[in-house]
Amino acid sequence: MAPFASHRVVAPGVYVETSGVDFEDFVAGQVFEHRPGRTLGADENTLHAARSLDLSPRHVDRHYGASLGIEPSIGEPFLLGVITALTTKTFGKVVANLGWKHVGFQRPVRPGDTVYAESEILETRDSRSRPTQGILRVRTRALNQHGEEVCAFERTLLLYRRGHGPYADAGY
Repeated sequence: MAPFASHRVVAPGVYVETSGVDFEDFVAGQVFEHRPGRTLGADENTLHAARSLDLSPRHVDRHYGASLGIEPSIGEPFLLGVITALTTKTFGKVVANLGWKHVGFQRPVRPGDTVYAESEILETRDSRSRPTQGILRVRTRALNQHGEEVCAFERTLLLYRRGHGPYADAGY
């Protein structure tokens, strides 16, 4: 056993980082803080909007809001992607996202803000059709640097069970 749950021993004193938590180790009521947080910038927000064809002026034209007295903000699709990405270390053994619900944006995120994510395990259950996988229902929320909730959502995830999936063949 490695001295770190996030790593496995490959030789004396040599460790390989593992990917995610096994389905069997999740229990309803657990809360995972996904760190580090992520500071969001105006340039990457504009670039993401342009790449995803979100051509609304509020996301791609820096001068748009100033003429109307509107503060610049980070686009919700970009924010949702960043928050989801923050959870991937914990939920690294996800086979598929089965559904999203109750997605809400409680307050704007401004360029320069840092967001942090945390997820609570709401429910775990065996997959009836896939014996090598299980299902998690989680509530993820994002907080800004002031501890204010900026976004929250529930997701249902299909995860590999311990010892299944592509991880050993991939070397982690």
